[in-house]
Amino acid sequence: MKLKTGALFALLLLLSLLGSCFAQERKQTAPASKYEGHSTKFAVMVTDVQHFRASILTANEMNVKGNQYSFVIVVAGELAKDIVEDPSLLDDIAASEKIGAKIVVCENALSYFNIPLEKLDKRLYTTKNSWIYMFQLKDKGYNTLNV
Repeated sequence: MKLKTGALFALLLLLSLLGSCFAQERKQTAPASKYEGHSTKFAVMVTDVQHFRASILTANEMNVKGNQYSFVIVVAGELAKDIVEDPSLLDDIAASEKIGAKIVVCENALSYFNIPLEKLDKRLYTTKNSWIYMFQLKDKGYNTLNV
């Protein structure tokens, strides 16, 4: 019986590995998404580096500058500290500026992490409270998303 159990386990493992290989293949061959809506104003609130970079990639894929969209990335939480202290994010800030996405950093988050405003990159904008700012953008007709 041990041989059969072992063989069954090996077969299940093989099927699992094959399934993940096919799943990865599908991900790699999927066509790029295209925004087909009618809105031209977008705002996303992000709190970590991964979502910050995903937001910039999305703005790039949407061709924000070429389509004359307004795309705002609102930085809140621990990302506010990271955007000041992590030098690898300077390239992301430059990329965002190049593609026409505006980055707005929460002053309350900076204060919470004891980061002086003077340390913030001069290409970035600030708002006192990121949540109130998002409410205001929503009132101005922005499609908003918090991640």
